[in-house]
Amino acid sequence: MVNRAGRVAKWVYLGIAIVVTLFPLYWIFCIATQDPVKSFGTPTFLFVPDFSAFAVVWSDQGFAQAALMSAATVALTLALTLAVTVPAAYILTRRRIRARTGLLGWLFVAYLFPDFLVAIPLYSVLQSIGLYDSAPGLAIAYQSATIPLAMWLLLAFFQTIPIELSEAATLDGCTSWMTLRHVYFPLVVPGIATTSIILAVNVWNEVTIALALTSSNPTIPILASSYKGYAAVHWDQLGAASLLSALPVLVFAVFAQRYIVRGLTAGVER
Repeated sequence: MVNRAGRVAKWVYLGIAIVVTLFPLYWIFCIATQDPVKSFGTPTFLFVPDFSAFAVVWSDQGFAQAALMSAATVALTLALTLAVTVPAAYILTRRRIRARTGLLGWLFVAYLFPDFLVAIPLYSVLQSIGLYDSAPGLAIAYQSATIPLAMWLLLAFFQTIPIELSEAATLDGCTSWMTLRHVYFPLVVPGIATTSIILAVNVWNEVTIALALTSSNPTIPILASSYKGYAAVHWDQLGAASLLSALPVLVFAVFAQRYIVRGLTAGVER
């Protein structure tokens, strides 16, 4: 009886969690596929959806350009961040660095800095070097947030690998680079994938820095907010743009969930 009650409670809890998670997406769908007046009147859960707002947003050339801008920014940000943090996490894990504690403490403090503290000085710097309003410029600006977060995440994964593997590779004549490439890298792939997913979602949805460092080449969140005009708000188009901007992240998360689970449980399994 107790076990049955526990199973029922578990399914009730899961059902509530699913409803709470999916209801905002469903409500945005209702706003995007109904007449703006009806969507803010008496709630209607059963209706014939009108996808004309999606057609308007999708046919907007600015939306496609913003999607490419966001995709390029995410790709460049991940490439720069992982190129720095993967070797750094390996070195901090396997070498005795005198300033290790201070360095990790500084990275933690740097991650807590507000975004506008980064955007203000970088505005002039990126303009002077010709990277303002570009994906490479945003990727450089995002390093102040992505490197500290990636370092802390990757350190947790690298620390789960037994040091005996590194010692055995050294005895076999492997250099540090060969040990990282052939021994550590295959073992921390789930951790790298998990870190990449978290960073990609954060960068895709980031607003403050992108708003300050772009003008004619906005990212997806900035463009979606443009459907809220000065005199009127196109709620149906705003809802459609919001769902279309969230769709790549949702699809990416669904296909990458096994890597997320493997990465988050890697330390427990070992």
